[in-house]
Amino acid sequence: MGRDYANRKKPAARRPQTKRKPQAQGLPGWLWLLIGMTVGLVIAVALYVFSGPGGADRLPVPAPAAQKPAEPAAPEPELPPKEQARFTFYEMLPNFQLVPRTEKYTPPPEPEADLSYAIQAGSFARQSDAEARRAEIALLGIESRVESATLDDGRTVHRVIIGPESNFNRVKNQMGRLYENGIESFFRRLDS
Repeated sequence: MGRDYANRKKPAARRPQTKRKPQAQGLPGWLWLLIGMTVGLVIAVALYVFSGPGGADRLPVPAPAAQKPAEPAAPEPELPPKEQARFTFYEMLPNFQLVPRTEKYTPPPEPEADLSYAIQAGSFARQSDAEARRAEIALLGIESRVESATLDDGRTVHRVIIGPESNFNRVKNQMGRLYENGIESFFRRLDS
C-alpha cells in the first residue's frame, strides 16, 4: 500500500532546551527613591541643626588672618573732562510743569468789526465721518455744511463748516455750545 506524502503533517521543530539563568533580584525603583529621599532628609536636618536659626552662633569661627601691612593705594586714573551735552531738553524738561485747563471754555479775543467768520468743527478723511459730525451738530440746532478740499499732497479732506457769520458774539456762543458737547472747533476770519 502506498503512502500519502501530500497530506502529511510535518513534525514541529524542536528547540534545544537550555537552562535559564536565575535573574539577579535587585531592589525595585520605588525603594531606591525612598532611600534617596531619606538620605536627603537626614542631610537637610543635620544642616538645619548645625547652621539653622541661631546655628551660625554654634559653628566655629575661623581666627582672623594676620593683617598684612597696607600697601599705598594706587592713584585713580584721571578721567577725561565731561563732554558738553548735545541735547539740552534732558535738563529743561524737569523744570517745566504742565498745568491742566480748569475753565470750561475760553472765548476767542474780540475781533475787529465788519468782518465775517466761519467755524470749522472738524476735518475728516472720509465723507461719511464728516456727514456724521454734521448730523451731530444739527441735533444741537446749528446749521452746518460739508466742504471738500484737496491738499497739496493730493489727499482729499472733508471739513464741517458753520457760517459765515458776521456777528462775533454769535460765533462765540456757537463755539461754546460745541465745546460743551465735546466738539472741538476753531474760527477763522473770512476775507470780505
